[in-house]
Amino acid sequence: MALVNLGFALAIIFNGVLAQRMPIKEALFLNSDAFNTSLDDCVWRREREPCPDPDVTINLYTEAEPFKKEVDLFSEDWLRQSGWEPSHETILLIHGYAGGDDTLPIVVLRDAYLRRGGYNVFMLDWGRLCQPPCYVAAVHNLRPVARCVAEAFGSLRRAGLRPDRLTCVGHSLGAHMCGIMANYLNFRLNRIIGLDPARPLIRSAPPLRLDPGDARAVHVLHTNAGRYGEGARLGHADFCLNGGRSQPYCEDTPNEALCSHVWSICYQAESLFRMRPASPCGRRCSVRVPPARAAALPVPLGQPAPMTASGAYCLEDFSAPFCPKTSGLLEGDERCCLDKQYEAAATTTPRTQRPNRPRPGSRLRAARIKPGQ
Repeated sequence: MALVNLGFALAIIFNGVLAQRMPIKEALFLNSDAFNTSLDDCVWRREREPCPDPDVTINLYTEAEPFKKEVDLFSEDWLRQSGWEPSHETILLIHGYAGGDDTLPIVVLRDAYLRRGGYNVFMLDWGRLCQPPCYVAAVHNLRPVARCVAEAFGSLRRAGLRPDRLTCVGHSLGAHMCGIMANYLNFRLNRIIGLDPARPLIRSAPPLRLDPGDARAVHVLHTNAGRYGEGARLGHADFCLNGGRSQPYCEDTPNEALCSHVWSICYQAESLFRMRPASPCGRRCSVRVPPARAAALPVPLGQPAPMTASGAYCLEDFSAPFCPKTSGLLEGDERCCLDKQYEAAATTTPRTQRPNRPRPGSRLRAARIKPGQ
């Protein structure tokens, strides 16, 4: 566990070093030689590529059998024999750029659903088609991958999967993948939960964006709106966490934007074990609750949010979500804690360049260290 935490921390710190120079371009690893792969290794899929795609796999995890089982689309009886429980809600998890089936941060959410129990968890792995430094190719591949995933779930529906018990939960580019996939399905998707849907290169391409028409209910959690995440309202209900733009517990991490973007997953994971009520607020993130609407009833964010929720909701909380040290949740996950990141920063960052550690619960921004100081 310590090695996993440290690896995750080092990844955030390393990405932060790149992002501090050119926040969008460098954070997307465009034209970067810091990885074993190069732009020449990018994989591009055509719009009408044959399905199933060999680089796109769907794996099933269940409470009774919490280990990877790759979906066999060529077996009509596979679903019945897989351990899938028809009475449970089915969750499809879709990772974002540079992710995969067994990569952080999406595995935090997978493990949380399995630990909570009562869910069938499908995980889409399209990591080969969204590897760094190929963000542009990853955006391009959204549509062909989504079409193949939709075909796969069409087959699973014919095998007994219930559409009214199916929720797609996607992080970053994965959130938009949920929406695009819904447009290819021959049935109505019940719900989509978008975790800080990606902004770069998506904002100028509306056909690739998640929108309220993609499911019976579309709920969106914003944690880094305007940077890695989209700032506009995308769902029937949009939840702006701590203003939706930057998370207070990420203020003095090496990459505040990336930290904020990733922690949308921890908010969703925590919602499986504890309800956090969010109050109705302005139309966009970072807008405070207007006095006229302050008395309106709050709704819980994440998994327990009601299907009927509509509008924008705001929540302020100054502790890292789903961290057992700060949330008090025994079911929490240490990978949602920040201490390991600070520890890693202390060993990889020169002392004169280390940011000050924020005081727990503090709303004040610590002074930033300017280049050359």
